[in-house]
Amino acid sequence: MAVTLAQLRALDAVARHGSFSAAADALRVSQPAVSGTVKALEAEVGAPVLDRRAGAGAVALTPMGRALLPHARAALDALAGLTAAAAEHRGAPHGAVRLAVVPSVRAGLVPQLLRRLAEALPAVTVEVLEGDDPEMPDWLDAGLADVAVLVDPDQRDLGPGAVELPGDLLCAVLPAGHPLAEQPVVSLAELAADRLLSSGGGCQVQLRALHRTTGLPFRPVAEVAGLPSLLAMVARGDGVAVVPELSASLVPPDARLLPLLPELRRRLVLTGPAAASGREQHPLVGPLLAVVGAAGRGLA
Repeated sequence: MAVTLAQLRALDAVARHGSFSAAADALRVSQPAVSGTVKALEAEVGAPVLDRRAGAGAVALTPMGRALLPHARAALDALAGLTAAAAEHRGAPHGAVRLAVVPSVRAGLVPQLLRRLAEALPAVTVEVLEGDDPEMPDWLDAGLADVAVLVDPDQRDLGPGAVELPGDLLCAVLPAGHPLAEQPVVSLAELAADRLLSSGGGCQVQLRALHRTTGLPFRPVAEVAGLPSLLAMVARGDGVAVVPELSASLVPPDARLLPLLPELRRRLVLTGPAAASGREQHPLVGPLLAVVGAAGRGLA
């Protein structure tokens, strides 16, 4: 039997996250790649390891899958231990670090970020936490995250060695059948005259500022809790919205993402806890910031 580590990782990820799509996101590969890897494992062991009939894209472990999973995880843990031991012997950075990001950054920037870190710091495991803009500095101060991507941060919230990331344009998002959806660009005035939807935990601060700058009233017809819900409402035809360009991969097929005028770009900064917080910086934050800083605009 020639079971591979990739097959064990795929089984673990699908079992942990409950679907092929979520497992693909966690492994930073395509969904067909995860599905094909699991099928190869099933061919090796001679039985299905996943029941794909759970519905709504979800999957469940079969009896064979439940029998194999503890051994798969033990093998992966052993490999992680071996990698960490080798890194420690070489004096290389090793261990786990918690990275906090907002949903748009997770969708549009984190995959590239994790690839760079995996190449440069193979013995470092990055756990990604997702929250809203205002939560990021609070999580750093409270020690709930070791490093975070802050959106338009106050200089006081930045820690030593903070790294400026590529900026993120705000874009208009409209239903696919909207009269403006075929235009090359959309103006804020055109959106303001429509049924504007807003996400309280997203880029509302920037959107309010843009309305003030242009002299337009900010009067959303509804405030939505999160970015996925906001995009779903737009796709359904409930209104129009302004979202970060980094959220492009999350936009449903029934919606269109278009450039917005006047242009506004969000500033993104990767940082550990601010010096004023009094919280000691995690030992892996320095190496992580150095890798990302060296990558520069190659992350865009």
